[in-house]
Amino acid sequence: MTTIIDQRAYGTNAFVKYDYGMQIVMNAGSPCVEWSFHVKDLQKWLTTLEETMVREENAGNRRDLESMYFSLKAAHNRHLEQHKEIVTEAPTADDLLAYLADYAAAVGENRA
Repeated sequence: MTTIIDQRAYGTNAFVKYDYGMQIVMNAGSPCVEWSFHVKDLQKWLTTLEETMVREENAGNRRDLESMYFSLKAAHNRHLEQHKEIVTEAPTADDLLAYLADYAAAVGENRA
């Protein structure tokens, strides 16, 4: 594992490099975590937050729910951008077909 720390006027950036790639640990002086989850779960969580945050009476809790919602919404938008890039830039037709088949199975109604 390699550690990379980049000091800038706006704050420090820090990364760890593993055999499989780099992960960010601090962005512009703010600690963060790089994580992944399934898009189908992300879509369910967004729906749950949409329904829950409007009913929350505690203002602090509602702000937190809204913050989670908008962070997850940004992650979903990033996913859509990346998905579009994969679909338009797939190396071969066979690669595209394999990707789309797995994608459809993963986000479809019949897969847990």
